[in-house]
Amino acid sequence: MDALLEPAVRSADPSAPGANLDRVTPLQVMHAEASHAAIAALAGRQYGLVTRAQLGRLGVRRGALAHRLDTGMLVALYRHVYAVGHAAPRPEARWLGAVLACGDGAVLSHRSAAALWAMQAAEGRYPDVTVGREVRRRLEGIDVHHATLAPSDRTTWLGIPVTTPARTLVDLAHVLTAEELARALREAQFLRIFNVAETRAALTRRPSRALRELLDDLAVTQSALEDRFLVLCVRHRLPRPRTQQVVLGRRVDFLWPRERLIVETDGWRAHGTAAAFQRDRTTTNALLLAGYVVLRFTHADVMRRAKRVAEDIRAALVAQDSFA
Repeated sequence: MDALLEPAVRSADPSAPGANLDRVTPLQVMHAEASHAAIAALAGRQYGLVTRAQLGRLGVRRGALAHRLDTGMLVALYRHVYAVGHAAPRPEARWLGAVLACGDGAVLSHRSAAALWAMQAAEGRYPDVTVGREVRRRLEGIDVHHATLAPSDRTTWLGIPVTTPARTLVDLAHVLTAEELARALREAQFLRIFNVAETRAALTRRPSRALRELLDDLAVTQSALEDRFLVLCVRHRLPRPRTQQVVLGRRVDFLWPRERLIVETDGWRAHGTAAAFQRDRTTTNALLLAGYVVLRFTHADVMRRAKRVAEDIRAALVAQDSFA
């Protein structure tokens, strides 16, 4: 028995209402300290959370649980999920708590999974959790989704059961706009957690025309500036370049291979350091010596001088085509 946590035994808990301090024994104190330590150790592995079932396995009975809730030692986060001694958990605690509240087999999904994977920052009002189709549970403060997930659709990341990046993208395709979906896909590419084959496989289990078309017309980019440059190419009817190609062992932003034309878009965040400045010049020199034409455009060029940028690229393409 958890002596500290069982108020029914009046002498067990010195802080419990009605406790008789004269009757507290060393053995009861020892049990109390052991219980505290076990709960703290468990919570330390779960972002400060414990469940009712876990507390029961540690010997915490109903009266003891009520006592801890009344005294603020535990704070109810979701149904049968508690934060140990704090009421403002970090995002990971909210996500894991929502998954634990939904029971065995539940996984974080949709916008919340995307936030955990860092594909996007924004999520819905409540954590998104996917459970089996046979589970018809509605929980306050959680957006519960129902689906039959394949083993390859689920994983664990940072200690939290979650849909894989591929399955997350498939789920996002049903709740995001086309632009938002493209942005999430770009972030997944940048973070190197995107796999085309796995995403196509996940699509067979939950089809999405929007995501399928995006994969069929995939342009790999690494920044919002590069995305804007592709929009510029479309608006000014420039031939579509290849993106993120490796040339002479170096990755370049945009490449027209036949004309041997390369365009680099230089945002200050990625290119504003001394090391980046030197690396860019070394790369450009090597490409020029190998017969490539390299044009570099800044954020201001792409955003404010799009017409001039398009004219420069078109002129370069024509000049290079004459030598092709």
